[in-house]
Amino acid sequence: LNHHHSLFIMDEALPIELIPTAIAVCSFALLFLTLQKAKRTKGRRVEYHVAFFIAALIILLFVPEFVHDIIFNPYSVLIVGTVIPITQSIRSAVSSNAEDDLAWLQFWLASGSFTHLTEWMDVVAEHYPSIAENWYQIEFFTLLWFILPFTDGSSLMFEKITEPCLGDFAKGIKRSMDGKIGYLLIVINSSYLWFAWFTFMTLDEEAKRFIVIAAGTVYPIASTAVVCVTRGDTANDKRDPTFWLTYWSCFSILFIAMDYLENFIGTIRGFYSICLCATIYLFLPMFQGAESIFRNIIVPVSGQYEAMFLRDILIVKSAMVKKIPAAKRERAFEKAAALFTKEK
Repeated sequence: LNHHHSLFIMDEALPIELIPTAIAVCSFALLFLTLQKAKRTKGRRVEYHVAFFIAALIILLFVPEFVHDIIFNPYSVLIVGTVIPITQSIRSAVSSNAEDDLAWLQFWLASGSFTHLTEWMDVVAEHYPSIAENWYQIEFFTLLWFILPFTDGSSLMFEKITEPCLGDFAKGIKRSMDGKIGYLLIVINSSYLWFAWFTFMTLDEEAKRFIVIAAGTVYPIASTAVVCVTRGDTANDKRDPTFWLTYWSCFSILFIAMDYLENFIGTIRGFYSICLCATIYLFLPMFQGAESIFRNIIVPVSGQYEAMFLRDILIVKSAMVKKIPAAKRERAFEKAAALFTKEK
């Protein structure tokens, strides 16, 4: 805190300096519960957007400065824009509700475009100090507008901007990048890999960071847009749509780790090379890295094994319905059910 307050409300009460922190913690907990219970509006309720704008304006104008320091900082932005979406995406990826998948893919589409592609605000802030002073407020309220089920800004942006204006463009980028990924696989399996690595190593840290972020966002954003536009009906990519939901969860965790560690070891030779390799590993079809990490690390840590297996069973059931003739389907289901009740 910038200001120290030593007054106490009561002998056994919290110090005044801890009240904003307590309010912030309760607010994040309330946000988490709201995301669990409230139904998404797809951004179609104008009154919610007006109420959000008025509430944001009141907070900016009338909330004391020391409370601002608690609410508007890198950590609160990280919680609202990354930590909570990661937890919700994990829950969605193992649930049987396909609408949840698309809703959170739309969030990552908006967030990926906004957050990861505004990494150069430090450069802008050098020339426009007023932006630097208010950037965390802008970022916080933008991400909150994306994520709240009442405003559902990410769904609104997708419906009004991404789908009608960028849908075909995203498909073109994805087709182009699919071809380039094919070339990349050839490079990986050829003697020219050392040359690409040597060229990358000669770049400065800012350029390396840019390449890592571009590798982790451009193609995945295009693929995510295609999944959302086609409502998950992408026959040419068996990984969609759940794969990209797991990818964004994994890449966001990797991005947080890179953003933190680069303050200490970012200048060490090879740091960004490792980050780039890890990023590519996550989405290349030959590795299926995001799915592997999600299933073997994230799901066990988050305690979502049961939900993941139930979703797998639902996927198997859907495949059986499509592949097995109706006359034989009931018998096949009986055999499948017997396998679960059989002890050995």
